[in-house]
Amino acid sequence: MTHPLEDDLFHLLPVPALRWPAHAPTHACPNHAYTRAFHPAGLPAPVTTWADGTHHTRLLTPSGDRRVCRLHLSTLPNTDRLLLIEDVHTYHLDPVTQLPTRDALLGDAAQTHGVTTLAALRLPTLRDHRQHLGDAPVDRALRHIARDLEQAAQRWSASAYHVGPHEFVLLSPHPLTPAGLAPLLRRAAQHLSALGRQPDICTGLADAPHDGRTLADLLAAAQDRAGTPSQPRGALGLLRRLLRPAPTRHASLAL
Repeated sequence: MTHPLEDDLFHLLPVPALRWPAHAPTHACPNHAYTRAFHPAGLPAPVTTWADGTHHTRLLTPSGDRRVCRLHLSTLPNTDRLLLIEDVHTYHLDPVTQLPTRDALLGDAAQTHGVTTLAALRLPTLRDHRQHLGDAPVDRALRHIARDLEQAAQRWSASAYHVGPHEFVLLSPHPLTPAGLAPLLRRAAQHLSALGRQPDICTGLADAPHDGRTLADLLAAAQDRAGTPSQPRGALGLLRRLLRPAPTRHASLAL
């Protein structure tokens, strides 16, 4: 059985692509490049509801990696919908930690893409330590923290980001709890202690849809709960920050 020429061209496209025929708008047809590059179930379910244009999201590969990708959606003259995918992961990595950056997180801040919990981890400023110890030991501590976060993210099918000089974010499709984050916080504190730094780590959790339906809302809520390193330390202080009521929604981001 032969395919029409347009089908042959679609399957021979050198970039990963999906097509939704007009007669089956919820049935995605992948081309060969998509099948090689990404997991069959790696596309966010709401993608069929997105408007034509450019979007960013994380796509799952057959090896289990979650790559930052730029998605180009368009409607063809015959009303089929076409999605072309660019893997832009390497362009969105922090040079020190090799985690995706704030830009990767906020590429499409109007969506949650199935995120259940956003966790913000804010470290104390390390500017003085860079001046006294140099960049190498501080960067090494940040890399250790990033490695622990990434390993935890893989276990939870989550995504880890380095969104500021002293701030990390986890996006999880499953609920995260203070008890679940506690081992990560202890490990991060050990890495900071190696610098001679008081391990004062501020943490905040935000859950969808209770705290918002967009990444912008969740990030603002989690950052508000994280507060600043000057807040009370210890188990009681951490509990107060994690359980603080959600703030008023606002679209702007406080990074």
